[in-house]
Amino acid sequence: MSAQVLPFLGRPDGADDASELFDEVMDLFSQRTASEAMTRLVQGLHGLRRTLSAGAWRAVKSDWMQHPLARIVHQDPLTSWSYRKPRGYPGDARLLDFVDGGPCVAADIAAATELGRAIYACTSRSRVAVGLRERRHIVADTVDRVARKAAGKISVLSLAAGHLREADCSQALTNDRVARWVALDHDPDNLALLRKRFAGSVVEVCDGTACGLIEDDHKLGQFDLISAAGLYDHLEATFARRLTEAAFRKLKPGGTLLFSNIVCGIETDGFMETFMGWPLIDRNEDAMAKIWSDLPTDEIAVRWLFTDANQAMIYALVQRI
Repeated sequence: MSAQVLPFLGRPDGADDASELFDEVMDLFSQRTASEAMTRLVQGLHGLRRTLSAGAWRAVKSDWMQHPLARIVHQDPLTSWSYRKPRGYPGDARLLDFVDGGPCVAADIAAATELGRAIYACTSRSRVAVGLRERRHIVADTVDRVARKAAGKISVLSLAAGHLREADCSQALTNDRVARWVALDHDPDNLALLRKRFAGSVVEVCDGTACGLIEDDHKLGQFDLISAAGLYDHLEATFARRLTEAAFRKLKPGGTLLFSNIVCGIETDGFMETFMGWPLIDRNEDAMAKIWSDLPTDEIAVRWLFTDANQAMIYALVQRI
């Protein structure tokens, strides 16, 4: 991070509390462990997001980089990548690779400072990070469950597919129970990686967007399962409802739609919106239920809301009659 660090002057509307928090965390970094410092920072920002006025919180979100703490926390390769957004948007697939900590990001993690790696150990083990890692398994388990109940091979559509890491966990794909798995994404880097990884397989890579699905620009046909893992975190309610209606129309009889969202009130929310530059549209059960509220009830066999093991993500599953 090369931006000039200016004195953090705070604001008279209550955001001075953030300056005091950042000073306290700076002291913790110099006197205690990175884990203790990060715990205080995450908890403090969560509290400020909940208690400050909307204007004061906007001030925190715009002013935090002026504090010297920014240079410390952005030694973490995960947080730095999230804030810099090299792909041009938050929550990209490469960021999820940092969350996973796999071989493809091992060199980046190793190249970080000792303090950066210590901070990374905290951010990559947060509740939301654990939820992001579990998400791929929940999606893969849903693919496998749909395949077990089907008479023949199934068709799957993944919206905003990213690197399609859930395919690595799917027994149905391994056991040749998937006839067609369409990975829809708009990111050129994701598309190139997907085409290389899944060349010659049943995975079809499609360059497209949620808007294109709504308008039926891609002519993808119908599916036994449509999943959207991570996309809804970035969608306003009206657009989310439109996308849900469009996806529901593309389900075969008996087909399943699965989408997820970061839960409302997760303790990393303030840290994500500031140091990670990841604006959140978090949702509770009522908000998730409103997204499917326009679907024709006489065509629905099952509607189910559930959370992951540590309640970081909330999932909506809708099965068509």
